[in-house]
Amino acid sequence: MRNPVFANLSSGGKLVLLLGLVIVFGILVSLLGLLIGKWYLGVSLTQLTVLISDPEGEALSFTIFFQFLSQLGVFILPALFYGFFVSSKPSGYLKISKAPSAVSLLIVTFSVYAILPFINYLQDINQGIHISTAIDYWIRTKEAQTQKLTEAFLKTESFGGLSINLVVMALIPALGEELIFRGIVQRLFIKMTRNVHVGIFITAFIFSAIHIQFLGFLPRFILGIMLGYAFVISGSLWTPIWMHFVNNASSVIIYYLHFNGYIKVSMNNFGNTQNMVYVIGSLLVTIWFFIMMYNKEGAALKFKYHA
Repeated sequence: MRNPVFANLSSGGKLVLLLGLVIVFGILVSLLGLLIGKWYLGVSLTQLTVLISDPEGEALSFTIFFQFLSQLGVFILPALFYGFFVSSKPSGYLKISKAPSAVSLLIVTFSVYAILPFINYLQDINQGIHISTAIDYWIRTKEAQTQKLTEAFLKTESFGGLSINLVVMALIPALGEELIFRGIVQRLFIKMTRNVHVGIFITAFIFSAIHIQFLGFLPRFILGIMLGYAFVISGSLWTPIWMHFVNNASSVIIYYLHFNGYIKVSMNNFGNTQNMVYVIGSLLVTIWFFIMMYNKEGAALKFKYHA
């Protein structure tokens, strides 16, 4: 049996190892992507960075490809190499060898939609928070830039464009981010704190903060908590991966349908309500769904992490 090089590292040491892998692969893949873009578009690296920030035409196609590469370099490759370095059975360590139950997949799917009124209510609260003039200006400027780029990706009239968006903006982020955050980071914090709940909440906080979209911090924090418990209760990483995918894919599909005039409800207004009965009810229903999953799965919070 293969002897993994860093199997005996402490949990803190493994976090440092993971961070190092993320930095190394992130830089290498970004450089590779920029070189491909320089060749493909026939521009200088300086011009390329400008085109990526406000892409159109061929530059938009490349930016979507660059986004795919970035997800690969920052999340997927570091997670896979990390698993190889710390375990003789990486797939078992990352909990991707265990198939999820149909019950778990069904429950987390319903949960994505059940929590929407509560999530959207938190979004409104989040956007109303003001810190200081300078910080607030930076946050809102950054948010506007991110929103503009996201909409540039989403504005497509073809089924092919929708399919590409589902892969780049839903499937790859769901796979990569869950490998890193739930598959590795969460288990390490649970091991370090010796508390499942604390580990889940710390990871959810980091998960939300790392996106650097602070106007959506609270909703993403709640989503991170849900993803964390979905993993712990089911014991399979495919459960939060599926839940994450459903969440992202729903936004992509709703935007596509609204942009092309198939539905009247926009992505931002989907599931939105100011009725506090629905808001509180959505949270209670979601909690009930997770309790149901806990009762069905049995393993739940007894799941042991060997970080």
